[in-house]
Amino acid sequence: MPNCIENLIASAYNLRISYGDSLLQDSEMHTLLLRLNKTIAATVNEMESVGVAKECADCAVNGEGTCCGTRTGYKCDRILILLNLLLSVSPVIQTRHPRLCHFLTEQGCSLRARPVICVNFICQRLLRNITHENLVRLQEVAGEELDALFTVEEYVKKKIASISL
Repeated sequence: MPNCIENLIASAYNLRISYGDSLLQDSEMHTLLLRLNKTIAATVNEMESVGVAKECADCAVNGEGTCCGTRTGYKCDRILILLNLLLSVSPVIQTRHPRLCHFLTEQGCSLRARPVICVNFICQRLLRNITHENLVRLQEVAGEELDALFTVEEYVKKKIASISL
């Protein structure tokens, strides 16, 4: 596993140690995390409902390729990993498949809050196999998650900056 991923996760844990209690005691932060968690659940449910989850699993298992390549893991930053820690999710890192994302386990992604590309990317296979209406609905639901993610990430950055002063 590349040292930069290890360093990224260590940096997020350090942020959790330094700022986690203060962030979790903040009522606005609590509300933002609840919204994020709710919108993530809605996206996951929609992905299952319209068949995207099944298509992605089949693609990965049958060796057609996967969107979850090694470079995808590098789309994470320490704030995103911190958000996972604040959501009580400790990232699991896989090392068995160097071609795959560091966070892609046998059970799927070990992150609850994921990078934007992981939430909204639609590949050619999905365009072929999922109806346009279902993809539009999924994108609408995923958009709510991405809005919640952006809002909480920006709040965390401002909060950490204000605590650090």
